[in-house]
Amino acid sequence: MAKDALLDTFSTATHDLAEPLLSKCYFFHDIRIFCRTNHPAILAIFDKMLGIFPEPGKIAGESTYYVLCYARSSQFPMQVPRRRIRTETVRLLTGTRLKYSCSSDFTTQYQEYVALAPINEAALSVIHATDGAAVTQIETPERYQAGFLRRYVLLLALGQLMHTYGFEPCHSGAITAPWDARQGALIIGGSGCGKTTLSTGCATMGCGLLGDDLVMLREDTADGTIAAYAISHEVSIRTASLDLLPKLSFLREAPADLRGKRYCTIEQVRTGATRTRTAIRLLLFPALTTETKSSITPLSKANTLQELVDKCMGKKNMSPQAEERLFLLLSTLAEQAAGYRLSIARGAVDGPEIVCSLFAGNAI
Repeated sequence: MAKDALLDTFSTATHDLAEPLLSKCYFFHDIRIFCRTNHPAILAIFDKMLGIFPEPGKIAGESTYYVLCYARSSQFPMQVPRRRIRTETVRLLTGTRLKYSCSSDFTTQYQEYVALAPINEAALSVIHATDGAAVTQIETPERYQAGFLRRYVLLLALGQLMHTYGFEPCHSGAITAPWDARQGALIIGGSGCGKTTLSTGCATMGCGLLGDDLVMLREDTADGTIAAYAISHEVSIRTASLDLLPKLSFLREAPADLRGKRYCTIEQVRTGATRTRTAIRLLLFPALTTETKSSITPLSKANTLQELVDKCMGKKNMSPQAEERLFLLLSTLAEQAAGYRLSIARGAVDGPEIVCSLFAGNAI
């Protein structure tokens, strides 16, 4: 579905809404986003989610994002089409099933959330990233668990929406050297590999922090450098990690989700730790080990690229053009940054020291 057709569909649909359509302009780094919704609570979520990004000196593009709320999912003006390409179904940390699919020409992405009381009701995001337009339809937002819409619905749609401007979502943490916010590291790996413990541990020791689990990557058109960009100001800490991070002991009183994760802002980890952008100089691939001491293994450029491909492309169902674009970005990143396999001893707290020593050794 083309952008004009998508927006025409919702322009027509909004005439039948009982509530007036609210509008507000936000920014995601250097992209202006026009947000429109029929529910004031959604604007409050956008304020919290996008309010951390100031107006840039130069605007690189614009997007339109509708978030419309209904009493029943049967009222959604747009539904998942019968003819589509099914990609995958994942189970979120809350237990909610999220179904991914796309149109046969790969131009439109669908993110369909199955209702799971008392966590969430049904939701459907339709993203036409090529033209910078998206719509999220939500059933009865009042019945959603606090934080679900922001963390699992709106942020995921935003990530896909920014694809047209060169941003690529990356399942990783991102930190900066304590002495130079322009020297960054990606901490890449699957769930449970130690990304959050390592990245937040580095932040408590003076490193800057962009995120512990999801950031965006983009190539700078001026010099070809790959940089990481923050997408959220929050981090999530597993209960077991609190024993290793005494400075975050205040989180023990916070509510945990089904995976034992507790949420806080980056500023709560350490005042002044928040960073929004950094060039990538280190690529770290952590894994927990039964050894008594943590260790690092330098990787060749070929092995670094293989790790990136395995971690970042292995489960994606993309168009050939999108696959080629992502592979070229990863290839550039492998040439730009030094890669290391980091074996972390369970219960050890020496990971941040190792990372800081790597920053010192790779400083430019």
